[in-house]
Amino acid sequence: MVIQAFRPDRLLAMAHQFVSTNLGENFMSIMEQPLDLTHIVDTEVKPNTPVLMCSVPGYDASGHVEDLAAEQNTQITSIAIGSAEGFNQADKAINTAVKSGRWVMLKNVHLAPGWLMQLEKKLHSLQPHACFRLFLTMEINPKVPVNLLRAGRIFVFEPPPGVKANMLRTFSSIPVSRMCKSPNERARLYFLLAWFHAIIQERLRYAPLGWSKKYEFGESDLRSACDTIDTWLDDTAKGRQNISPDKIPWSALKTLMAQSIYGGRIDNEFDQRLLNTFLERLFTTLSFDSEFKLASKVDGHKAIQMPDGIRREEFVQWVELLPDTQTPSWLGLPNNAEKVLLTTQGIDMISKMLKMQMLEDEDDLAYAETEKKARTDSTSDGRPSWMRTLHTTASNWLHLIPQTLNHLKRTVDNIKDPLFRFFEREVKMGAKLLQDVRQDLADVVQVCEGKKKQTNYLRMLINELVKGILPHSWSHYTVPAGMTVIQWVSDFSERIKQLQNISQAAASGGAKELKN
Repeated sequence: MVIQAFRPDRLLAMAHQFVSTNLGENFMSIMEQPLDLTHIVDTEVKPNTPVLMCSVPGYDASGHVEDLAAEQNTQITSIAIGSAEGFNQADKAINTAVKSGRWVMLKNVHLAPGWLMQLEKKLHSLQPHACFRLFLTMEINPKVPVNLLRAGRIFVFEPPPGVKANMLRTFSSIPVSRMCKSPNERARLYFLLAWFHAIIQERLRYAPLGWSKKYEFGESDLRSACDTIDTWLDDTAKGRQNISPDKIPWSALKTLMAQSIYGGRIDNEFDQRLLNTFLERLFTTLSFDSEFKLASKVDGHKAIQMPDGIRREEFVQWVELLPDTQTPSWLGLPNNAEKVLLTTQGIDMISKMLKMQMLEDEDDLAYAETEKKARTDSTSDGRPSWMRTLHTTASNWLHLIPQTLNHLKRTVDNIKDPLFRFFEREVKMGAKLLQDVRQDLADVVQVCEGKKKQTNYLRMLINELVKGILPHSWSHYTVPAGMTVIQWVSDFSERIKQLQNISQAAASGGAKELKN
């Protein structure tokens, strides 16, 4: 807690040290060992246990399964889920494979959470062949049935961070024959695109510093950009082996990527300017100069110079020589951006730990609701500790927050004053929010006392309050990032008291009194 308060950017490092100290130095090294999917599938996964390959948006984990099937020379049926036709094909493939011992891989199953519930029930009734395996690839999604997650073996995949890893993924996804087509300048344009794609994706990790929000830049954007380069370059080259760099349609390429391919996802003016700046800086005739700089020298960090070559092998070799991690200056960010990133990751870690802490308490709550009829009203020991704490806190907040806020009274003279109309709206909004907050807190107190049943809304509200998070239903005005619900309640109380003073002033002296 001391580290979180004084050096939040060092929280992850301290957590790493804490785990190593308490669980042994070898614990973290075991977690970092490469995944031996072959051994796990052969020895640890039963035929009726689905293997769930979960990944972040934009990353396809199906390649791991296809490589494994090719390595073991095992027949596999791959089906994309998302339509009624896909459901029928999946059912037929599973029914056939459980008898023959083939493997079945269903892709993008997160698009059909309702069908997954049927699949989970079906798996319990199967008597599969000993060699049968079912793989499900999906993006991490809260709608995936919990029972399926409990029944399966889960693997979580995410692309390794860094410009180097991103560019190597790009080069591996583009066929060699496509990149080596004439004109020879095509490979250099692909390299510029790979660098640009890596930069904008890496900046997402630094949001809201890198971008104002986490845009879903992904592989589909990269493929569209490659198609755009091919179309315009082929039309310009007309079969020639080489073209002059100044003949390349730079303006068309930049416009399409800025306004359609990548820019189509952006809804912020400043982010759009930033995207345009990167495109203008990279996609230029100067990029064919031997001394063209991809990243300038900043604060002692060396500049990144464009490799002098036109062949794919030369570019891949150059990328492989890059360090695994980059400085923020490569991305056009200040050096302290790394501290911002580490601070954000630390906050996310604490939030997830609080969410995990709620699981046991929710089990206690379920038990308490089942057994509450057997208890007397005077017994409080049956309640979990968090519920007793929440009951006390909510009761104190109800005493802290003013009970009512009177609306401003309109008159013929008052309504003509713009200042009066402004404060009238403010008081009206404050009174409505005050009513909602007091009602929510009163309901929470009754739930804690066992006098009221939980609804979905109250369950979500209680979870947020226990975690110290400001409930979404209370966020009617902008507050500083990271403000806890305790700080918000105190601030909200002062705001309501100020509006009470304004309401009293308007009642006694009218609109003229508001100017004083």
